[in-house]
Amino acid sequence: MAGLALHLRWHPLRRHLSDAWDFVRLRPAWVVWVAAATLLASILGDARAVAYSQVQLGQWRELSLPLTHDAAAHLARLPHVFLHPWPLACLLPVVLAILTIRIWRWPYRYGERRPVLEQKIALLVITMISFGWLALEGVTLWRILPEGAESVKLGLRYIFTALAAAGLQVWLVRFVMAWEKPQATEADHAAAAALEHTFARWQGVACLAGFNLLWMSWRQWQMSTPQSIGGWLWIELLLVFAALPLAVAATPGHFLHQGAAALRIMMRSAVSLLLLAITALALFILAYYTAAMGQALSADSPFWRVLVLPLSALVLAMLDCWLLLTALLIMLRHGFPRSPSA
Repeated sequence: MAGLALHLRWHPLRRHLSDAWDFVRLRPAWVVWVAAATLLASILGDARAVAYSQVQLGQWRELSLPLTHDAAAHLARLPHVFLHPWPLACLLPVVLAILTIRIWRWPYRYGERRPVLEQKIALLVITMISFGWLALEGVTLWRILPEGAESVKLGLRYIFTALAAAGLQVWLVRFVMAWEKPQATEADHAAAAALEHTFARWQGVACLAGFNLLWMSWRQWQMSTPQSIGGWLWIELLLVFAALPLAVAATPGHFLHQGAAALRIMMRSAVSLLLLAITALALFILAYYTAAMGQALSADSPFWRVLVLPLSALVLAMLDCWLLLTALLIMLRHGFPRSPSA
């Protein structure tokens, strides 16, 4: 702890780290939400964390590489997935319905130009499909679906999970932008204003969801072949496009232009993000090791095991919020060219 305190005290990015910590400290509910989403995803999801024994945890040389890979994968995924989107994606049909109604009613409010009729109809169809998918998810709670319906349900879950992750990331960036440079006198409306800005970028969010589908599919393939080199390439891909959600949220225009803007943001912020990545990687390795040790020590006691899991989720959620907000502040402050009057 003393070494960590000294490291942060003289860190070159201590201003950004301090500002992000103030943001998290003033909004402790964020940490609880992220921790709850992590627990729900671990309970309802198919993926399970690797359990290590105390003997394995004592062999640091053999454990260092898998811990580093897990921490690097978590760090690379963080700019693209803030909250675990499943099962929170079940709320997406309601959000899509609100967006569809608003776009049909106020077409000039959510975009630089009036949406064409084909776009409005496509949005309406997607909203109806999302409610159909939600109905399939509800039926699954009561009985087993036929094989074809189950395949359709899982495919739609995959798509709407990617869409929910994209929407959450764009909303988060807009919320941080409103906190960094407030435009209104009342800060209580920052979340609602961020949602309005996210609605206005619904086409970019849809394209970002397509990018999410690509890396999520790559991740599924890599998990089925864990010995392949695809795991590290997947991490590099996510790190290169770490600024893509921020570019979608902050840069108007076509998605290809936003992708180019994301690369420019990464180039301008590369040194600062590299310094942050070194610190973040060490913190995540320690967090993963501590969580694994807690689970190993409480393996014979169900009471302590139930206590350790939420505590580990809270610690990891606190690190996620703090380090992600630091990265966003760095990219917002260094990734865009300054005006001549600045």
